[in-house]
Amino acid sequence: MNYEQAALLDRLAAEYVLGTLRGPARRRFEELCAQSAAARSALYRWEDDLAQLSRTLSPVQPAARVWTNVSTQLFGAPSAVPRTTSRRRWRLAAAAGLAAVALIVGLIVRELTPPPLQTFAVLATDSTHPLWRLERRAPLTALTIEVVGAVPPAAGKSYELWALPRGAAPVSLGLLPAAGRAERRLSAPQRAALLAADKVAVSVEPLGGSPTGSPTGPIVIVTNVAASG
Repeated sequence: MNYEQAALLDRLAAEYVLGTLRGPARRRFEELCAQSAAARSALYRWEDDLAQLSRTLSPVQPAARVWTNVSTQLFGAPSAVPRTTSRRRWRLAAAAGLAAVALIVGLIVRELTPPPLQTFAVLATDSTHPLWRLERRAPLTALTIEVVGAVPPAAGKSYELWALPRGAAPVSLGLLPAAGRAERRLSAPQRAALLAADKVAVSVEPLGGSPTGSPTGPIVIVTNVAASG
């Protein structure tokens, strides 16, 4: 497969961000992103586009039939029950069933509730001029990047974030936004690099990011990060 084709990289990046690229194909694309600046650029573009789109959407209340479908999938379709002369037995069974549903729904809600965001690092040129704040959840699978200051304009250039793993080469964590907030899912190489890093850096790169997979422009920020896990 020719991964140099821009259209193919764009399609793979879209499927990766949407979550439809799975199994070995997903792992191969993560490995490709660790090696190819073009693949990383396609991935970052789709992440930014979908993050901006998600902020424009209003929450939607699920229809009542959704809970009926959940109950059917958990317990099966209702079937005919023979009549019983014991009204008490029926009431006890109904109460037990409702308690079971409430317990399962509670467990589902708890599983779907994400852990709180924690500040991972603040990127600043000095102590009084923070520019970006990096946040993460446990476990470390993504970074949330929020612009908190006036980012200096860089005409025709991009700011790129790097993990600095101890004793190893820098690993790109993607381009930094100029405004707003963005969430970046971490590939396996990026996650491993951050877990081994005690610092991150920001460099000024050509538009779209470093063409070599390593910092090529001036390093403008180096800062410590909180312990990962």
